[in-house]
Amino acid sequence: MTLRYCALLLLCCFLWACKNEPKLVVDSQAGQDPQLVKLNALVENDPGNDSLLYRRAAVYYQLDAYDEAIRDLSEAIRIDSMQPAYYHLLGDALLDYARPGDSKRAVDVMELAAQRFPERFATLLKLSEFQLIIRQHSDALKTIDHILQRDPQNAEAFFMAGRVALDKGDTTNAIASLRKSTQFDAAHLDAWMFLGRIFVNRDNPTAIQYFDNVLRLDSTNLEAREYKGIFYKRTGDFDKAFDVYKDIIVRNPDYSNAYFDLGVIYLELDSLDQAYSNFDIATKTDPLFVKAYYYRGLCSEMKGNKEAALADYKQANGMSPDYKEAKEALARLGVK
Repeated sequence: MTLRYCALLLLCCFLWACKNEPKLVVDSQAGQDPQLVKLNALVENDPGNDSLLYRRAAVYYQLDAYDEAIRDLSEAIRIDSMQPAYYHLLGDALLDYARPGDSKRAVDVMELAAQRFPERFATLLKLSEFQLIIRQHSDALKTIDHILQRDPQNAEAFFMAGRVALDKGDTTNAIASLRKSTQFDAAHLDAWMFLGRIFVNRDNPTAIQYFDNVLRLDSTNLEAREYKGIFYKRTGDFDKAFDVYKDIIVRNPDYSNAYFDLGVIYLELDSLDQAYSNFDIATKTDPLFVKAYYYRGLCSEMKGNKEAALADYKQANGMSPDYKEAKEALARLGVK
């Protein structure tokens, strides 16, 4: 990418942001934020201060006010194009905004940042993550290789290589890369977590060792405990699964997945009342838990309560129209 192209890209980003500049409404949710009120006053007094624009953009971003964040960041980069954090936040804002073309624009921003800061690993790693998100696997691997040529023991680069391989369905290379990540950084919690999940899908007991590594690093990690329960459930060791899920619930009574997984086990054991009860709690601790509504409906259907089953199937279908099981259940009960 030539410097002329880089400058053009920045100019286009800035003009796009200006063109879509929203009108600030004083009584909007964003305008009522105390931090924002203070920063608005500071920017008004010093509109050419890129640091203030960046700080205000960060507040806008937290408030999901993406247009305003993009506008401020574009202006901050125009004023000072040598601040990596500006590009990182602009990329995040575009990616999270998620309108047509925004994901590609986010990658373009990070590619420009990588051009500006070719030796900055944090920027290159973020670029590789964005490339992975839009499934540019080859480009992501090139970016990762660029890092490893300079730092052959970069644990985060190997972690990203593992994620790319996993996204491609290549679990063999994913395992190799993730293991290298933990070799160079034994405290890389996410790498241990990904390894554990891969081995759960293989019904391989090594998964438990990986999740125990996670828990040694973070004893409060409920996701690792949940996956241990999933492994025991998959391999038919229901007693250990029960112990894990009940332990999770003691630690966090609102952890809806634990109730759901308990419900599934009870359903497999034909304990319909207990299954229904756990699915019911799952819907109460997470009102958006589509599968919990479906399974609660399934319990009602199996108990002969067609009316209750229909209500839950309709709820699940209404929340997720593409949910195949809910559609099939409605059809089975004569609802088109």
